[in-house]
Amino acid sequence: MNFEKNFSTYDSNAIIQKEVAKKLVKIIEENINEKKFNRVFELGCGTGLFTKEVLKKFQIKNLDLNDYYDTKNYFKDINYNNFIVGDMVNSINEDYDIIISSSSFQWIDDLEKLIKNISKKTDKLFFSMYIDGNLEEIQKHFGVGLNYKTLGEITKILKKYFNEIKYFNEKKTLEFFTPLEALKHIKNTGVSLKNTKTSIEKIKSYKTRELTYSIGYFIAKK
Repeated sequence: MNFEKNFSTYDSNAIIQKEVAKKLVKIIEENINEKKFNRVFELGCGTGLFTKEVLKKFQIKNLDLNDYYDTKNYFKDINYNNFIVGDMVNSINEDYDIIISSSSFQWIDDLEKLIKNISKKTDKLFFSMYIDGNLEEIQKHFGVGLNYKTLGEITKILKKYFNEIKYFNEKKTLEFFTPLEALKHIKNTGVSLKNTKTSIEKIKSYKTRELTYSIGYFIAKK
C-alpha cells in the first residue's frame, strides 16, 4: 500500500471513492435530524473528498481531522480546528457529537479496538468501508490484497458497543479499455503491487478489464 507517494494522482482516479463519499453523506442526511453540529471528528480524511461533501450539507462549528499521513496541504481552503496525524485508533481523545469516516476503516488491523475507542467518545458513528469481495479480480490473479471483513463480522463488533445498527451494501464495477489501465488505476489510488512476489510475467498475464468494488455503509447509534 503506497498512499503517500500517490496523493497527487488520487483525486483524479478515486472515482468510486467519490461516489461512496456522496452516498455516505446522503445516508447521514436521511438518518439524522441535525443539520448543525458543534463537534465533529473525521477519521482517515485523506485528501478531503468526503470532508468537502460533508461541508456542503452540514454546518460544523468545530471540525477535527485525522489521517495517517500529513495531508494538511489539501485542506487549505477548509476551516478545521485540529489535524491529528497518526493511527486513527489512538487519535480519539475528545468527545464528539458524531464521528465519521469514508473509505478508510478497511485499513485498520484491529477494527474492534477502533470501534471500542470511538464508542467512548461519541453516541453516533457513520462510516463506509470496503468489505469482503472488494477488488476480487486482483486477489484472485495476484493472491494479494487486504483481509476484507464481511458484513456479519463488522455488525457483530458494532453491536457490542452501540445499540442501534443499520447497514447497506453495494457493488460497483469499473471497466477499463485494457487490463494494464485497470492495474494503473489501482496504483494511482494508492494500492501498489510492489514489494510482493508479483512478477512481470504475472502482470503481463493479467487479462481482466474490470474491477469490482464491494462497499458497506454503517450507522451506529447509542
